[in-house]
Amino acid sequence: GCLDNQSAIPLAGFYSSGSGRGISIGSVMQIHGVGAPGDNLLSASSASASSIYLPMRSAYSSVSWCLHYTQSDLADPAFNDTVTFEYTSHPYFASQECGAMYIYKIKRVEYTTHLVDSVVVVDSTVTNTDIERLRFYFRTAETDENPPEE
Repeated sequence: GCLDNQSAIPLAGFYSSGSGRGISIGSVMQIHGVGAPGDNLLSASSASASSIYLPMRSAYSSVSWCLHYTQSDLADPAFNDTVTFEYTSHPYFASQECGAMYIYKIKRVEYTTHLVDSVVVVDSTVTNTDIERLRFYFRTAETDENPPEE
């Protein structure tokens, strides 16, 4: 039997642009596809996550994701960020047991910068290996863990 992951879906991690540390989106953000008929919400506002899988569409050369912030001060759609990945997709025959899947090669990333500071592609080749390939850096309000002494 096939024990390998049979889907090539990039894992995106969330980070603070100020500290570089991983953050949890908690209940402050929802992620959904743009222009994908019947698309569902990838992250419910009640979920707490420090990373998320962002599926690509093999029949297209790009995919866009809307990041909607649910915090009361930022819930206006005017603050939404959009991230678009342009890529190529290639069918790959893994084995008789595992069958075929698509491998993606990310060519370009575009994003708005309301709360997103930057999006980094750690590895542009998306295979079925379960590793973080994307990093989303957000502008966050952080408290200083070591305040200056008076």
